Amino acid sequence: MDNLRIIDADGHVQERDADWQELLDPPYRKHAPKMVTGPDGKEQLLLEGKIWAKPSGTGLGIGTAPYSRRPQKTTGMFDPVQRLKDMDLEGIETAVNFGTTVFLTLPFLEDHDLACAIAHAYNTWLDGYCKTKPQRLKGVALVAMQEPKEAVKELERCVKELGFVAVATSAHSAGRNLDHPDFYPFYAKAQELAVPVCVHVGSGRPAAAADRFNNAFFVHATTHAFEQMIGVMCIVGGGILELYPKLKVAFLEAGAGWVPYWMERLDEHYEYLQPTVPLIKKPPSEYMRSEQVYYSFEPDEHTLNFVMDYVGEDRLVFASDYNHGDSKFPHTVESVTERKNLSASQLRKLMCDNAARLYNI
Repeated sequence: MDNLRIIDADGHVQERDADWQELLDPPYRKHAPKMVTGPDGKEQLLLEGKIWAKPSGTGLGIGTAPYSRRPQKTTGMFDPVQRLKDMDLEGIETAVNFGTTVFLTLPFLEDHDLACAIAHAYNTWLDGYCKTKPQRLKGVALVAMQEPKEAVKELERCVKELGFVAVATSAHSAGRNLDHPDFYPFYAKAQELAVPVCVHVGSGRPAAAADRFNNAFFVHATTHAFEQMIGVMCIVGGGILELYPKLKVAFLEAGAGWVPYWMERLDEHYEYLQPTVPLIKKPPSEYMRSEQVYYSFEPDEHTLNFVMDYVGEDRLVFASDYNHGDSKFPHTVESVTERKNLSASQLRKLMCDNAARLYNI
């Protein structure tokens, strides 16, 4: 389909080498994110006196993994001019941008004031990246959920002043799951501003099952899907979609194959444990299929057609995961558009219309 508009609902920038000394307010500059060489000779993030992700031991981060396949190398994650060239190469019109190294670490910082300062600095940096071509490069706000009141203020700045189209959160932060009442003002503000909350997770950070493994294969395979399962369970079972009926939530970075299984399992538990989730009024699957919820799929998911049939083809958005280790760049788009089992109407929804509706772009 030569005239198909393509929106990448989950692409990435790499902010680790940003000028943090310039971006951060003076009191926080001595605590700025810094890249150091770890014991294994690989670069690692140093923040709050800790190495993220850990080069050895349980919770191993994929940054130290010996990849057997990597995407084509490019500087586009930190160079927006090259990024636009990479988008042209794939035929992507618009890319929605999430961070990487610092972005994925921020939800777990113990110094709440530092977390707020870094979030503010990151968003300012991302704004500069996206301003290169704002019609095509869209920003996603990073906020410090450790301090929900400050998160609300930063979200408002990012949407009203910077023009960002969404806000990201991990599936948990500061010991609180996504249904915690402390986060209610955050959801209320996102609903008021009409921007989606994007649940976006990463490996090498505190996550479900990560503390049980010291193998990157095991950690990466489990943490993304398991964290998203917990995230959607808390959003749905915790009544967030009932409390904020115009709020949109997207679950990204884990593919979509897990969604039908989780729908069925949560419905089964709702049948005999309904009194334990008093804030919801219908089976979880009905919320998970509703217009409030979206899921990203990966370009090479063989179960895509089944997921569309079970979940709904209006609920899925294309994600290139540019340019992380498991990205298919520069072949992400063609991996979907060249499939023989997708109709023109389905492709238009998957590659454009659903994401346009999610992000209001």
